[in-house]
Parts: sequence; C-alpha cells; structure tokens
Amino acid sequence: MDFRTVIPISPLKIMDYEQHFLLLGSCFAETIGRKLLEYRFTGDVNPFGVLYNPFSIADALERLIENRPFVASELFNYDGWWYSWAHHGSFSAKTQEQALANINTIYSVATERFEQTDVLILTFGSAWVYEHDGSVVANCHKVPEREFTRRRLSVDEIVERYTVLLSRLLKNRPHLRIVFSVSPIRYLRNGATENQTSKAILLLAAEALCRQFEVAIYFPSYEIVLDELRDYRFFADDMIHPSSMAVEYVWERFCAAFFTEKTLELLPQVAKINKALQHRPLKADSEAYRRFIEQIECDLAELKQKYPYLNI
Repeated sequence: MDFRTVIPISPLKIMDYEQHFLLLGSCFAETIGRKLLEYRFTGDVNPFGVLYNPFSIADALERLIENRPFVASELFNYDGWWYSWAHHGSFSAKTQEQALANINTIYSVATERFEQTDVLILTFGSAWVYEHDGSVVANCHKVPEREFTRRRLSVDEIVERYTVLLSRLLKNRPHLRIVFSVSPIRYLRNGATENQTSKAILLLAAEALCRQFEVAIYFPSYEIVLDELRDYRFFADDMIHPSSMAVEYVWERFCAAFFTEKTLELLPQVAKINKALQHRPLKADSEAYRRFIEQIECDLAELKQKYPYLNI
C-alpha cells in the first residue's frame, strides 16, 4: 500500500560533468545551485544574488547576453548605503565605488562563464513585483513601500517577455537546454490565497514556455515539496522554507531526472572526496594524519586523471 503520491518525472539525462550550467532565481534555486557546486560541477549560481520574480530574472539574463557592465549612475544611496535595483542586498556597500566593484567583479566572471553555458536553470519564486519609476526591481532594499507600485504579473506578460528573450538567446545558441521550475517556498506575507494565485501564474507561464520551446523542460520542484512530501516535517522552523531533508530529496529527484548514468556513478566518489577534505584532525602533526592526507591526494590525482573536466 502506497501512502503518498509520487510525482512522475521522465528521465532526460541531459547533464554531466563536462557541461557548464547557469542557475538564476529564488533562494531555493540558490540551494540547488550550491549542491551542484558542492558536487564539483562547473557553473554559476545567481551572479545577481537571489531573484524572486520572472521579470528580474529576465533582466539579469538579458544583461548577461548583452555583456554590458554596470555603471555608477545605476546605483542609488539609501540610509548611507549604496544599492542596485537589479541586485540582492548582499552587493551593497558604504561607498558607491565599492558597491560597483562588488557588482562588476562577479558580473565579469559571470559573462565569461555565460558564453560556455550548456544548461540554463530558471526558478520562478513569485509573480508579484514591485515597480520603482516604472521599472520592476529585483529587491526593495528596505526602502519604504510607499515608494513602489506593487502588482502581479500575468501569464501573458511573462510568456511574452520570455518568448522574445529566449528566441534572441537561442538564435545563436540553439543547443542550449533550459530548465524551468517554480520555487516551493511560500510567500505568505500577503496571504495564502495570493501566494497560491501567484504560484498558479508561474506554473501556467512555465507550461506555456515549455510547449513553445523544444529545448525547454519543466522540473516539478514545487509539486514534489507541496504535493509529494506534503507534510510540515519537511519544512524548516519558519514553516515556509523546505527543510534540509526536503532539499536532499528534491536534489535526489533532480539528479535522477537530469544526470547521465556515468555522472550518477561518479557522484559517490566526489562525495567521498568532499567528506575527506572536510575532515579536521585532532592531531595535525601525527603520522596517521600524514598518511590520511597522502591518500586524499592520491585519490584526487586519480580522479582528476580519469575525469580531467572535474572541478577539483
């Protein structure tokens, strides 16, 4: 007897260690992206910081396509700190020069890596947006809410924006694979009903885009957490974010869906190396620890020789 509904995912096997990825989107996207980096894949995760709405994700993607660094006039000062409407608050600084350096240092690396990207993963968090001077912002940076116009994007708006953007991107990179997902993190600030309608818009937009573009795929992270797991045991203490156990489960489903068999066989070896590298000895000058280090170095050299594209 089965006491839960398992969300079926057709195995696509489109990712391996030789490919490069770019992941843009919500903090759930950040979590999965960090798992990819932890397992030594090559790629970039949120070079603009966490992005919640589809338009800010599109703005970031467009900026990477154009390879257009940020300039000082695009920053603003609030309460003694300098910010960018296109970035998360982690890029802020006390001086305009430092904030711009924070932004463009990461941006320059991201644009270089973007040219090598094979798999683009986009995770939508919320259809609600805040507009300042007529433009959607990625983050309000605690500026008073009266300075913004808050509204909800429509399915048609999202689909139209991405149709133009992805057509432009795929014109020169027809073999790029695009993975859409909707974050399972619930945005309850404005109520449960508004969160559900927002998620419904994102799901419909992702569905329409996957139908329109053959290279686009949908990964059901939202459905796995909210329907398959369907229990507050799988949420963190705030009852909003998925727990570490839920993240691990979604990661396992992601791996099974997208990784080639060769890659799946390699993951345990990488995990073993990672665990060894994190080991902290009681006696760093002991003979036993010296032999332990020699064994790690030997394992690393063997793995690197066998898989030269591994990011280790």
